[in-house]
Amino acid sequence: MNDIVILAIQLGITIAAFIIGKYVFPNVPKSVTEKLNTLSAWAAQFVVWAKQFMQSQSGEEKMAAVVQKLKEIADEAGLEVTEDQLRAIAQSAYNAMKAGEKEADIAMAQPLEAVQAAAPTVNIYTGVQSSTEDVTAVATDNVPEGALETNEDGTINAYNEDGEKVGTIPIDEAETAMQNVTKIVIEQGGK
Repeated sequence: MNDIVILAIQLGITIAAFIIGKYVFPNVPKSVTEKLNTLSAWAAQFVVWAKQFMQSQSGEEKMAAVVQKLKEIADEAGLEVTEDQLRAIAQSAYNAMKAGEKEADIAMAQPLEAVQAAAPTVNIYTGVQSSTEDVTAVATDNVPEGALETNEDGTINAYNEDGEKVGTIPIDEAETAMQNVTKIVIEQGGK
């Protein structure tokens, strides 16, 4: 009889451990991760806020203000975090903001010629249309050889939809046609 009671207790402990392992412990990391993601999102906003509205303060003062704001959010949400953890979250948000600014600066610093050289395009003027119709140009990376060069006589080559040269037009007519374009169709990798 004692053996049956001991086995019943062991079975009960095993079932309780299974239930705790199945339903309690898997939810703990999710909630911690959600809390950290929430704080990280707030940190990103507070770092931008500090940059814009605390321009005359030092970096340490901005960090202290961001940490204080994060502490308020954590307290309101019932999260237990240390000041070092909040500083790490704020520093991570600051680093992400600076990395984004650096990428934006690099993108803005590229001269137009470098962009055009990297991906040559040709606008193919699709013909004379009335003033009530859209003037359409096609931007394509399927550029015929010599299409980006000006001829010796001051004209540029004109091409049909298949990329075949059909004649030449004066540069001023091409510029006027470009100014009248109301619709651009973009083709990637040819047709």
